[in-house]
Amino acid sequence: MLALAAAPARAAEVPPDPAQPVDSPPHLLLIHGGSFLFEDPLFEPLTAAPALAAGFVPHYVEYPLDNLPAAVLAVRAAARELRAQVGREVYAYGASAGGTLAALLAGDGLVAAAAAKAPPTDLVGWDWPLTAYGPDYYEQIGADTAARYRLSPLRRSARRPLLVVQGRLDRVVPLTMSEAYDDKFTRVHLWAVPGGHHTERARPWVLERTLRWLGDIAHTGTS
Repeated sequence: MLALAAAPARAAEVPPDPAQPVDSPPHLLLIHGGSFLFEDPLFEPLTAAPALAAGFVPHYVEYPLDNLPAAVLAVRAAARELRAQVGREVYAYGASAGGTLAALLAGDGLVAAAAAKAPPTDLVGWDWPLTAYGPDYYEQIGADTAARYRLSPLRRSARRPLLVVQGRLDRVVPLTMSEAYDDKFTRVHLWAVPGGHHTERARPWVLERTLRWLGDIAHTGTS
């Protein structure tokens, strides 16, 4: 468990400048939550200023709803496209369902590092949505049992650093799920904070420090 504290114009008769100078701001993929069913309308207003304050160029990712496998493909494509566009590593932050997608990007090595707030990392053992949305929830998001195993970050690799931020009183995603994820992988770091599933809405410092952690990795080039 963790305790936190445009390319320049080319000059004449010189080699072309790189597409993305080393000292240019790093780029951050921001992935909203919403149980893979809807888009959280508060996500962008909450994250825009902290992302900029942490030194990132923010990019908000849209992905298909009601279709978990398609959502995963969409965020993977977004990461690859942004990396190709900027010519360097990129980073990701996601909340809740978006945190699951960010964790998958880090696990697959498609981002240099990521942070995830209260991500459901074991879709096989995540029962809360069966009560919230009905016993056919996983059918609603197009995830059969095989897909739930295949797309659970807990059941995959963890190639790049990932900070998991979890409210100790979270009733949507149990803290024990994030503790198991932290225990399994050395590159996964759990930061347990006060509050519940939406703790960052009441405690802005949680999101600010989370993105600052990610920004420190981006600006120092460590991973």
